[in-house]
Amino acid sequence: MLTEIEHDPFHSISEGCFLVLPQKRQNSRSQGTRKRKRSEKKAEALLKRPNDSSDLNTKGFQQLFDADESPDLVMLREMGFRSAWTRLDTLINDVLYDMNRMILLDIGKFVDSAHEKEASSDGLISLPYHEIPTALVFAGINTPDHDTQFSHIARSLVEPPSSETGRSSENYVALLQSKDCSNIRIMMKNMLEQFLAFGDDHTQSDHEDDEMDVDDELRIMPEKPKKPQAYKLGTTTTLKAARLANYDMQIIEGWYEHVSRKRLQKPNLIVILQDLESFDSHVLQDFITICSDYRSRIPITFIIGIATSSEIMHQSLSKSTISLLRIEKFWLEQSDVWFNRVLEKIFIESSDTLKFGLRPYKFLLDHFYLFDFSMNKVTASLKYALMHHYYANPLSIFSPCLQSTLDENRLTLQEWHAAGLLHHHVTVLRMQPSFRKHVDQLVESEPETALKLLQDDAYLLTEAMPHFLVGLKQYQREFEYGLALLDCLHPHLPPNTTKRKTKRMLLLASLESSEGLHADALVTLPAKAIRSLEPHALEALFDDVRALASSTRYASVTGDTVTRLETWRKRLRALVEEDAASSERLRKKLKELGGLDLANVSQTSKRQTETTIKAQASALDHLKQIGEEKTKVAMEVSDWLLETFRHCLRSYTKVPLSELNYYTTAKLHEKCFAAQPRATIQTGLSQPWHYLSCECCAGDLHQQQGASIQPTTQDSCILYKLYLECGRMINLYDWFVAFGCIIEREKRPKGRCLEENEVQARFVRSVAELQYMGFIRPTQRKTDHVLRLSWTNV
Repeated sequence: MLTEIEHDPFHSISEGCFLVLPQKRQNSRSQGTRKRKRSEKKAEALLKRPNDSSDLNTKGFQQLFDADESPDLVMLREMGFRSAWTRLDTLINDVLYDMNRMILLDIGKFVDSAHEKEASSDGLISLPYHEIPTALVFAGINTPDHDTQFSHIARSLVEPPSSETGRSSENYVALLQSKDCSNIRIMMKNMLEQFLAFGDDHTQSDHEDDEMDVDDELRIMPEKPKKPQAYKLGTTTTLKAARLANYDMQIIEGWYEHVSRKRLQKPNLIVILQDLESFDSHVLQDFITICSDYRSRIPITFIIGIATSSEIMHQSLSKSTISLLRIEKFWLEQSDVWFNRVLEKIFIESSDTLKFGLRPYKFLLDHFYLFDFSMNKVTASLKYALMHHYYANPLSIFSPCLQSTLDENRLTLQEWHAAGLLHHHVTVLRMQPSFRKHVDQLVESEPETALKLLQDDAYLLTEAMPHFLVGLKQYQREFEYGLALLDCLHPHLPPNTTKRKTKRMLLLASLESSEGLHADALVTLPAKAIRSLEPHALEALFDDVRALASSTRYASVTGDTVTRLETWRKRLRALVEEDAASSERLRKKLKELGGLDLANVSQTSKRQTETTIKAQASALDHLKQIGEEKTKVAMEVSDWLLETFRHCLRSYTKVPLSELNYYTTAKLHEKCFAAQPRATIQTGLSQPWHYLSCECCAGDLHQQQGASIQPTTQDSCILYKLYLECGRMINLYDWFVAFGCIIEREKRPKGRCLEENEVQARFVRSVAELQYMGFIRPTQRKTDHVLRLSWTNV
């Protein structure tokens, strides 16, 4: 049964402003109510659609295959997107938190030790210094990213003290941003509200033991005589107590005494000023001065975020204000470190996250390094790609299966096939380029299997698909192992032998090559350079490779790598021992021949003894044998590395059904995150019906007669089309006459003619709009002309 969901009449895609009239008087309220009900019913009737429940449940995900897709699969795609984005967002935030973990611990230690000197004065009288402990945190030039970074700082400081956090005292934190602190009153009020919110739990627990509540408005006080009358002993009255302003620091002072009354370790009050450059300097100076006056009674600590350098402190604050701060500096990791780590986590180390093809990946790199270094833009770009993958790709239902095992995937796909949910998906699977390449390869070796893949739907879904999904996971693990193995080689090679690049650049090189990274010089040169290593260097390399291959993470990839390494190690050790024994024998023999004159040219007929010839021949044979064996081992290791790289670092396009986990759509991605205002403006001026949905301007007659200019279009559009016909210098009068000839054809009511003043006003307005958009500019050469600035049209 179809259900109807009532929508809010003010929820519209095409309208953003609504007029809501005030209610009428009491006597006409019933009539207005009836009219309003009729209008609401009319609006609801227009907005009601069948199957709205499915749209509401799937959060905008539409049925694909011309609305023939099962609603269960639509729900599955929506749930897959939510789950994938939750895991991806958690991974991104964890990378940022782990990257700055040591800095966060240092800031926590600084806050704990900021007030220890005053607390442990050893009985000495403390001097009345008002310096506030201040941590300057340099967070990078991209201020929009500071929200996440300083929220991590605040979260780490709010955590209860423990051995893991390394802190000994409790902290109350107030995070202030410049947008919420336009003046000193608002700034103080904002800080007070955040501190009092932290203490709500403690004040509620202690409220039962207090006789006087903070919010009491009445106080019992001795009566003060209003007139000179005789004072009567014991006379009392109730007077209304004066309230403090909601921005007064005395509120914090009293609240802090109440909160810390029953604590052995007094808590710290931490004020985080996130963006120093955006604060008003006068407001900030007053705020620091006020907090300094309460420094001896309230343990206040500042954490100030800086995007540029410490010189901004001297530019924003006066010397007297800076003298009130005891400053210590901390540096957070830059955004490029975070970016590299996120790319490694998502595209290399994780086997079940969405991967990027060449164009989206290159766009992601270029947009980050060439534009803004923004972490928020990278996160939004990843989320958009994930959303587009699940929203428009029907095969995205298989992406969550990458987290499951072979048997689990087989059971899931059998259930889907039995329910008849994958009828259209089978056709789409067979249309994928990687699937067709795989079938072409099977035609020669296994023709029966290739025929089943093309004709038997049950075999493809229940037997082949689980192996394809496991193969995708296996490829990601092999690729990660290949890059890790390449990293093991570089420390053992001679300097300047090869160029060493980051993993993000190696991944880019792998995506750019149709064969994969194994044929690149970045991989082949290090593998071939192994042949020139000495035995002791080879043994050190074997140790590192063995540690890598023994990891449980690569257990499904390494195979017999450990056995091979042990065999080569034994051969090298045997060579070293044999070399040492042979050298000792040769040394003894040469010692025995030390008293003989072996090859003296001045002797009779240049004779050499038979013993000398034998000693030299045996030494040469030994060196040749040792060298040949060492070279043979090095060659075997080099060949094994090349073969491993050839298998692990192959192109992802050679993996069957790689389209299930690789996002290669770049046009829509670039359009959303790399805006082209000029192309948009020119499209709007030359083809306004695309944006205005105007039928009179986009009729068949207008499409056939592309050169004609319709008078129904906007004035600026008419002027722009005339602008395209002009040369470098545009005569304003000729332009005006041509403009007037076109708008004269407008349909007007009878008795109303087009006046010249109206034409002139509309022309001047359109010229000003084109000048504002950068198409023309005035020139001093001819005062009645304008200069044309653009010469291309989209």
